[in-house]
Amino acid sequence: MPARSCCFTTTSVRSWASGAASASKSAARKWRRAKPMLSARLRTSSRAKSWPSLARALTSSRHKPGPRSRARAQPTRRPNSAVRPRRSLSSVGGTDTRSHGDPSFAVPLRRALAAQNELRGDELTHGFHSYAARMHPAVARELLHNFRGAGKRVLDPFCGSGTVLVEAMRTGWRALGSDLNPLALALSRVKTQRRDSASVERFTNCLDRVVAGSSRRVRERTPVRARLPPHEFVWYDVHVLKELAGLLEEIRSIDVDDDRLALEMLFSAIVVKFSRQRSDTSVEAVDKRIRKGLATEFFARRGLEWIEGWKALARDLPHPCYRTRVVAADARRLAHTLGADYRCDLVLSSPPYGGTYDYVEHHRRRYAWLDMHPTALRKGEIGARRELSRDQAGARRWDAQVGQFLTAMSQVLHPDGIAVLLVGDAELNGQRMVADRQLQRLAGASGFEFLAAASQPRADRRGGRPRAEHLVALMKR
Repeated sequence: MPARSCCFTTTSVRSWASGAASASKSAARKWRRAKPMLSARLRTSSRAKSWPSLARALTSSRHKPGPRSRARAQPTRRPNSAVRPRRSLSSVGGTDTRSHGDPSFAVPLRRALAAQNELRGDELTHGFHSYAARMHPAVARELLHNFRGAGKRVLDPFCGSGTVLVEAMRTGWRALGSDLNPLALALSRVKTQRRDSASVERFTNCLDRVVAGSSRRVRERTPVRARLPPHEFVWYDVHVLKELAGLLEEIRSIDVDDDRLALEMLFSAIVVKFSRQRSDTSVEAVDKRIRKGLATEFFARRGLEWIEGWKALARDLPHPCYRTRVVAADARRLAHTLGADYRCDLVLSSPPYGGTYDYVEHHRRRYAWLDMHPTALRKGEIGARRELSRDQAGARRWDAQVGQFLTAMSQVLHPDGIAVLLVGDAELNGQRMVADRQLQRLAGASGFEFLAAASQPRADRRGGRPRAEHLVALMKR
């Protein structure tokens, strides 16, 4: 039978994405029907170890899908995960908030922590891309509103996925973000793009073209070479590897820089899901059943979500709206990178939580595809688990790193300028370091005066006793 011709339009992409969403809901319904039976099998079978293994049982000989359901197969996931709301890692606590210090600062800090329990975290462009331990947008929004600094300067020296920068745009601040992570810099630039109707339409056409080209490659089995280091190949099924490589080639054919960068970040947002890596924060390898064409369909659906995010951001921006700046910088050498004359009124940031994450490892799949070289991040990453949890000297090294970036922040603040930091308790070779006490202890030697702190408990992702997350306010002396 001759291959059918396929011409994608914006309408066809939307229809395609809608069908994929319906398939996801259908998969969730199958989980709910199958779970009681599978739970019984789990109790009686010594070989059943995890929900992913039970997911594979659904496609065994007794539950083998027919041709139509096979075409809709999704990557293995836990039951009902499709309907769980996505929340940032900083918003998994409750309403048990405590505070201490100057009440005029402690109350706004408490209010900011409480706001994340009331508002979603994926409005505007915030939901574009996962990023471990990102600040909840409601925290940044509440603090920027309380400081009422329209037209003033705010700095985020650990800008990550750009949460503070986006919220600064919509509240009228002049924002500058810096980071050592090349992925963070690219993602922040994309999330803060101001797109009018013409640029949205242009991106939509680019998305349409990329999706059509990738679909054609899958259908016609077009030869393609994945330009990855050999050790990365083991993370993908062969057909998925080829589809992702073809999709990226289509993206690289886009001429407009802003649109090509946005499409590359859209690719980055989906690539871990279609690898064998369990999640962004776990490098454990797991089996996933991924059919041909699914990566392209998911890319299309996420692209439409991004378009709606840019539209929502454009509607929410004030006039005038100041353009954000994003630069590569070590947070311990801000004055050197930003210039001796740079000064800001507010530092609002979420530094890495000591000994908790290794961002180089989290984004390794993405770096390989996007030809990014995190050399500076590997050498200068602050709070990395690989450095702070290897021996008993981790606490001393972490104190030194925190003292260095506090000193750098004080050097770029105006006199009486404020720094508000969202920090989590450190995990250093099995020992906890309470973060607000650490900042209070180090503030004086770094040119700051401690003002106040507010704290909420947070579940430990490894199943240990709860940690705490803190908002700490400091004033430059």
